[in-house]
Amino acid sequence: MELLNSLIEYDKQLLIYLHSQGTIFWDKFWLFITNPFYWIPLFFILFYLGYKAFGLKKACLTTFFTMLSAISSFAIVNLIKNNIQRLRPINDTSINKNFRILIEANDFSFVSGHSTVSFTIAFLSFWILKKYYKLSYLIFLFPILFAYSRIYLAAHFPLDILFGAILGYFIAVIYYKIVYYFLCKM
Repeated sequence: MELLNSLIEYDKQLLIYLHSQGTIFWDKFWLFITNPFYWIPLFFILFYLGYKAFGLKKACLTTFFTMLSAISSFAIVNLIKNNIQRLRPINDTSINKNFRILIEANDFSFVSGHSTVSFTIAFLSFWILKKYYKLSYLIFLFPILFAYSRIYLAAHFPLDILFGAILGYFIAVIYYKIVYYFLCKM
């Protein structure tokens, strides 16, 4: 238990340090980045790349499973959050005096939904498209920026982000196997 308490304390201190590096100049940028609505054009780009690589039928199939992976990720995150019930940094009275409060959130922190869903989509898209596009690794800019925005805004602790990315990886592995199975059948 002492190890876990030490890890949680280190997580808090790391967040305080990372958040302290922010400035008013960057606030609007990170508020923009953290909003899932502004990432919608990326999904159209991914669909288009899939269409160019596989054709319409396979692109629709991969899009369907990508959306299903995102929905699954979101559901799993909510199960974990509601069972762990770790307060968000901005709601944790032991440390929130150290933050500039830029957003409000009343749900729980562990694991990060932004991190889990975006890494699930990124890993799945990367594995599907890497054979066709040399620069497909650039898709990882999306979850890295998205996840860091949550730290910048003190909405999540670094461990929330890290475990969200790991969870996203494992969900993507499962969905990649499903997509690969169906693509081979077509």
